[in-house]
Amino acid sequence: MTSKKTTNRILLLLVLLLIIIVAIPPAFMMMFYSENYSIDLIGDEVMDLGLNSVYEDPGAEAKANGRDSSEDIVVSGNVDTSVPGTYEITYSAHNMSKTRTVYVGTTMDPSIQLKGDSALTINLGDEYVETGFSASDDDGQDLTKKVIVDTSELNRAGSRHIYYTVADADGNTTKVSREINILPNTDYSTPGLPICMFHYVYDENDPPEDLHKRYGNYISAQALEEEINWLKSEDYYFPDWDEVRDYIDGKLLLPEKSVVLTFDDGEMSFLQEGIPVLERCRVPATSFLITKNRGAEKAMRFASEYVTFQSHTHNMHRTGGNVGHGGIFTVLPFDEALADLKQSIELCGNGDAFAYPYGDYNDATHLALEAAGFKCAVTTQPGKAKTGDDPLLLPRQRMSLGQTLQSFQNKVQP
Repeated sequence: MTSKKTTNRILLLLVLLLIIIVAIPPAFMMMFYSENYSIDLIGDEVMDLGLNSVYEDPGAEAKANGRDSSEDIVVSGNVDTSVPGTYEITYSAHNMSKTRTVYVGTTMDPSIQLKGDSALTINLGDEYVETGFSASDDDGQDLTKKVIVDTSELNRAGSRHIYYTVADADGNTTKVSREINILPNTDYSTPGLPICMFHYVYDENDPPEDLHKRYGNYISAQALEEEINWLKSEDYYFPDWDEVRDYIDGKLLLPEKSVVLTFDDGEMSFLQEGIPVLERCRVPATSFLITKNRGAEKAMRFASEYVTFQSHTHNMHRTGGNVGHGGIFTVLPFDEALADLKQSIELCGNGDAFAYPYGDYNDATHLALEAAGFKCAVTTQPGKAKTGDDPLLLPRQRMSLGQTLQSFQNKVQP
């Protein structure tokens, strides 16, 4: 009988020991985790906002093994202050999370009232005439003169907004908007967009033997850098080809000081001497590649965030035609020309823009470019691109050997 009790006690002790062995590690791990990992809200856990308030997420902080790991936080949820209601923002990291509750009320604090129609329609480029607004705080104090009006969205066609923002003495901020329908328009005054045509680049300390035998198409790296630095000092804007097309089609207002830099042929002189200048200046440009001349290799070897390789044809930069300078593109059968264009697009990795070999074009080349899907094409005709121009026949400003900085400025200034 005694032996049986002893056995039962031993079994009970074993069960208790097993429970301890199983339970302690998770408890220990939980204690370790809670001491070494944490996530905490910045600011209030519950926030009350007025209608159309400007909500700025205060964020949260996270720690892992005693070190800041706030960059690991994933935020979910959103607050729409234009709609009254309750919103939750959750911050998660390291299997932990915290939630902030935001209540949006039914009244504005402070208040902004718009006058006139809530939605208006104007043409792109037309002057917007403000229909009026007023603002006040909770105590009835007039804040109208403190309202900040943002019309920056009116530079592009489509459904846009004007934003009105005001803050009261307590720092409460309200922001409301008026919808503006912007219609495409090419009939407005514009100084035009200069598209610069460069070719080859050389180092003044090591000039090439054919410097004066390339139709004046060289520019020194030193002169190029001086010109680009001047553009930067004047806050010039460098639109991409999507923006150029929208500008031509009357869908986008570009800053008056805008310019596009292009370099034809994709020869090694530009790749080796010109690209480093663009990278030092951090300014974008387009290189029009003749892709049969190791185009794919060049595009890969000289890849840069400041250079976009576009088509100068695959193998149509040669004579044989009867238009202009005799480029063969103007007389090739449509299917053959289209196949060449598609091959050049594939090798360049882009099909946004095109440069006509020798600047030669006719109706047949225009049709081929349309079929290939180019957004823009540039010629060698002098001038600035204007709204309403044919986007596949854009003029350029030729940049020649020995031009002075003043000469360059005269070609690109509004």
